[in-house]
Amino acid sequence: MAKRQSFADKANKKAHLKICPICNSAIDCVRMVDPAYSSDKKSWKFKDKIVEICKCNEKAILG
Repeated sequence: MAKRQSFADKANKKAHLKICPICNSAIDCVRMVDPAYSSDKKSWKFKDKIVEICKCNEKAILG
């Protein structure tokens, strides 16, 4: 049987937390979506990529 896990155990879990070595803040993974208009099919396409954001590069990425 699996061990019962309380909400406090889930909230305190920090196993997937990355720390930035430059600014010592937590790194968040964010999906950035870039819409691009294709002229050959005359439709919109969306390019998405996952970017890691922390306090030191937040203004440069989100601009």
